[in-house]
Order: sequence, then C-alpha cells, then structure tokens
Amino acid sequence: MTLLNNLIKVGGSAVILKDIADRILGARINREQTLRRKNAGMLAMGVALGGAVGAIAGILYAPKAGRETREELSQRSCDAWGKMKDNVSATGHKLVDAVEEKSARVYTAAEKGVDAAKESFKETSDLREKNA
Repeated sequence: MTLLNNLIKVGGSAVILKDIADRILGARINREQTLRRKNAGMLAMGVALGGAVGAIAGILYAPKAGRETREELSQRSCDAWGKMKDNVSATGHKLVDAVEEKSARVYTAAEKGVDAAKESFKETSDLREKNA
C-alpha cells in the first residue's frame, strides 16, 4: 500500500508541476506580446515626433512674414500639446487597465494553484485514511 500511496503523491505532484510549467509558458508568451506592443508604440512615437519636427521646419522655412509664422507656430503647438495630453491620458488609462487585468489573472491563477494543492492533499489524506 505504501507504493500505491507514493504513486498517488507523485501523480498529484506531477499535475501541479505541469500546471506551474503551463503558467510559466503562458507568462512568457504574454511578456513577448507586451514587448511587441511596446516596440510598436515606440515606432509610432518616433513617427509622430518626426512628423512634428518636419512640420515645424516647414513652418519656419515657409515664405510668410515672421509674425504670421510665429502665430501659426504658436497655434499649432497649442493644438499639438492638447492632442499629446489626450493621447498620454488615454495611454495611461489603458496601462492601468492592463495592469489591473493582469494582476487579477495572477491572483486567480494563484488561488487555483492553492485550491489544486489543497484538493490533492485532501485526496491523498482521504486515500491514506481509507487504506489504513
């Protein structure tokens, strides 16, 4: 009977270890996806910054009077600042939402792991009592 009990314990441990390995693999995949999104965001920011620099250079070298150019530059910079604040705010909210979602997933996964371990321990204890 001790051989059977040992096999039951090892089998339960193997299931728990497989679950842990699956979760680690899932976390790795999520991390890679996050890095891809981050790189895409950096590219978009670079394109936007390059566009802004090009627009400013175009305004400065435009054949208008200095006063008109400065007024137009001031207006466009105010517009760009407002858009940038909105984009940063929206991105911040998305980031907070993503962090909350991921932390909830981690908490749920941890609860499931604890529940699985408790269940395995209970089953082992029940079998031990039954065989005793």
